[in-house]
Amino acid sequence: MEKVQFYGCYDFNKEWYLVEMMIDESSDDVDLYEFVVPEPELHENDWQCAYMEQFLNKKGTKKICRTYDEPDPGVQPCRVAFFIFKDAPKTLRTPYGEFKLAGSPMPDRLKSIIEFEED
Repeated sequence: MEKVQFYGCYDFNKEWYLVEMMIDESSDDVDLYEFVVPEPELHENDWQCAYMEQFLNKKGTKKICRTYDEPDPGVQPCRVAFFIFKDAPKTLRTPYGEFKLAGSPMPDRLKSIIEFEED
């Protein structure tokens, strides 16, 4: 397995993308605050980061812990889904590389398991 499998950037609603990826690292070692959308006109501390992270099973068909929580014990590889505002720049920067944000239809398998709340 590659270090990261980027499954997709999905159109969740008019304002939000849902990003899904698998990372070949223990969930204990993945810091989702380092998954950011750089915006040159803002200070780094103000860049958007992953919102409402949700860890999924390896097939991406169910959640393995509560929203915002991390699996206990940690899992490897870890499959995670999280939200990013659509009006942000179109590049997600992570410790594992950069990924383009371009919406595609959300898979049916995620529609019934992903939670969302406006902040």
